Amino acid sequence: MNDEELMAKIRLGDQKSFIYLVDNYKKKILALCYSYTQDSHEAEDLSQDVFITFYKNANKFREQSSISTYLYKIAVSRCIDFKRKLSIKSMLTGIVNASVKAEDLDQKIYVRQCINKLPKDIKIPIVLFYYVGLDQKEIGKILNISQKAVEGRIYRGKQKLRAMFIKEDGIYDEKKLGLH
Repeated sequence: MNDEELMAKIRLGDQKSFIYLVDNYKKKILALCYSYTQDSHEAEDLSQDVFITFYKNANKFREQSSISTYLYKIAVSRCIDFKRKLSIKSMLTGIVNASVKAEDLDQKIYVRQCINKLPKDIKIPIVLFYYVGLDQKEIGKILNISQKAVEGRIYRGKQKLRAMFIKEDGIYDEKKLGLH
């Protein structure tokens, strides 16, 4: 089912279509929300809020972008609102696999701490690209900037992270740090 058919059914109140949409996007939306909240319960609450907002505003969707782009826009907006309301200092955590070794976990935490130090305009594209797995074109649509601007921000983010890694550790291994 394509986006137009899915939206037509959702607008008519078809619950099966909405459940289909939620099932297809819940993991990525949850991962994005978790990267902002660092708390699985808060991330679940935010994810549910994203889908509720999407459902309530289904008639406002103009199909100028994909459903996924619209969902990510809502998710980023909700996450930023959440951060603003709670004044939480640490914005990004990523997803930590429970089965990783202690040194890998320490390294992931270190990378997240470095990402936290990035300016917001660079931090968000880095998270959407490396943690959520979106392409640069979709990130551009979400942030209302050109694909070239996204590419530039990701490049500048990687440069700043490299500088932090070298300055603080004297070590830089892009593949090991997950930024390849």
